[in-house]
Amino acid sequence: MIAILLITFLILILLNIPIAFALAIACLLALLSDPVLPLTLIPQRVFNGLDSFPLLAIPFFILAGAIMDRGGVSAKIINLANVLVGHIRGGLAMITIVASMIFSSMTGSSTAATAAIGKIVVPSMNEKGYSKGFSAALVAASGSLGSVIPPSITLIIFGVVGGASIGKLLIGGILPGVILGLMLMLVSYIIALIMKYPSEQKHSIKDLGRSFVDAILALFMPILMLGGILLGVFTATESAVVAILYGLILGMFVYKKIHIRDLPKIFYETILISSMVVMIIGIADLFGWLVTSQQLPQLIAGLITSITTNPYLILFFILLLLLFVGLFMEASAAIIILTPVLLPITNSMGVDPIHLGVVMISALAIGVVTPPMGVNLFVASAITNLNVSVVIKHIWPFVLAMFIGLIIIAYFPFTATWLPTFLD
Repeated sequence: MIAILLITFLILILLNIPIAFALAIACLLALLSDPVLPLTLIPQRVFNGLDSFPLLAIPFFILAGAIMDRGGVSAKIINLANVLVGHIRGGLAMITIVASMIFSSMTGSSTAATAAIGKIVVPSMNEKGYSKGFSAALVAASGSLGSVIPPSITLIIFGVVGGASIGKLLIGGILPGVILGLMLMLVSYIIALIMKYPSEQKHSIKDLGRSFVDAILALFMPILMLGGILLGVFTATESAVVAILYGLILGMFVYKKIHIRDLPKIFYETILISSMVVMIIGIADLFGWLVTSQQLPQLIAGLITSITTNPYLILFFILLLLLFVGLFMEASAAIIILTPVLLPITNSMGVDPIHLGVVMISALAIGVVTPPMGVNLFVASAITNLNVSVVIKHIWPFVLAMFIGLIIIAYFPFTATWLPTFLD
């Protein structure tokens, strides 16, 4: 059954079949190969995978991101980032990364951050002489931080599957997200020096104060969400609803960029994206159950520990596995399938589940910018009107930077576990 399940899935992925359908077909064929298991397992497991209150946060955060994008928040964030880091060599690149980090703290989605920030900064980068390939790759890479910086949808999914505190996971993603962002800024600075990309005008303290005041209402949103979670005022799921209400107030009554007639389109886009994510989660639960029922986690754990018992080497093998899976699989599905496999191994090593979750999401964040499944590559390609192969040629320095950041996060657990201690 395992052979049929995995081989079918890999073949369908290589044939470019959408991930949800590849999972469903592989599960169906695997079930048909075993006369003992009834097909009624399909609806049972799919429903079981979706029957979780914390998963309600996913469509809510997607809606909050859409509202923030349409409400004009991204432009104010970019203006603030310009004042903060625009004067550094390769200023527009620095602005892109900082703006993506801030916008990610409002949306929880890497594709939303890539699209929202990219649509504004890419034309400016083209005017200033930046390579189109560099611009596209930078937008894709900086957008991937949305997978790590809270409120991260993928961290929420790990919390549901792994039984870990979602509040601690979200707080635990802050420092790793900053580390990855700094690594991207470092490689951007080096490339800017080599390519002689310009810096932007240096701003005064007065300009900083003015841009901060202009963006303060937008910046208050992540503070409101994370502060409410930390203080126990509301759960991570409820914080998503707070984000929607706050975003609507900003977009409709403060910035006045959203009108009543815009809401049906915003809701429609949210439903489309949410349904795709939820479909993957439900079917991936069935896939994960089949994998677990056939004791594949124990087999993989045995294989790894038979090679070495050194915890540092085991952790390195886990990182390689995550990076490999990220090449071919959407992050939500990978989390649901791999978490039951990796948790027993890391638990035996004394690894904190919060640390494992952040490491997994950080590794899979690299997958959104690596071919063939790198969704951010396709978003950046569409924004810049470049062939995706051109974007891929320029993405590798950023992938290397993120990999170095991943090593730091993986081998220095306090990067993920220090801030969550304040929730105890």
